[in-house]
Amino acid sequence: MDWIVLGLAVSLCLIFLFTRDALALLFLGCFRYNISMENEEQGSIRFSRAFLCLFTLAVLAYFITTHDRLFSPLPYALTGLSEPALFFIILGALCTWTLLRYVLIKCIGWVIDRPAFTDFLERTGRDFCILSGFVFIPFLLVFYLMGKADGNAVLIAAIVVFSAGYVFYVLRSLKIFLSAGFSLFFWILYLCILEVIPIGVLIHFLAGIRL
Repeated sequence: MDWIVLGLAVSLCLIFLFTRDALALLFLGCFRYNISMENEEQGSIRFSRAFLCLFTLAVLAYFITTHDRLFSPLPYALTGLSEPALFFIILGALCTWTLLRYVLIKCIGWVIDRPAFTDFLERTGRDFCILSGFVFIPFLLVFYLMGKADGNAVLIAAIVVFSAGYVFYVLRSLKIFLSAGFSLFFWILYLCILEVIPIGVLIHFLAGIRL
């Protein structure tokens, strides 16, 4: 896994060298609604968002792969695989999940004839995913340097960080729905179909967590 860690470290350096301005805008947009709307008008930020999201998913896949309490026990089809192979399988699953969510939200926008609304909603979800990932990275680095990257403390930190990021996203999605003129019913329906069910599936596969 050393070369995967090296690849993540190089990617992080490239992010701070070439996409730090876009990263700062995305972070500000997570806390300022008007800035998030202005970000949608900047076409140059789209590539940066995609790269940052992929990096965040790679960090999450690395954490899941290396932590001995996650994804345990392994599904029968994955037993005997090396850690690098498992890392790429988990990363592929996370990317597939993200892509399916993107396609479903796009289809909803086409059906209701509100593509700008659904695009904004989908990008906001990715922004909060990126924010959560970058907030978690310092915790992961500290526990990794301490040799405790597979302990309970880092797992609790991950749960707290990503849960907080998800709560902030849910609140932001409510504001987006209300600003677009939709009722609370459609917001709850959206959460149930595209948020709660996928999260439930993910928790099912990570159900071997033992704190």
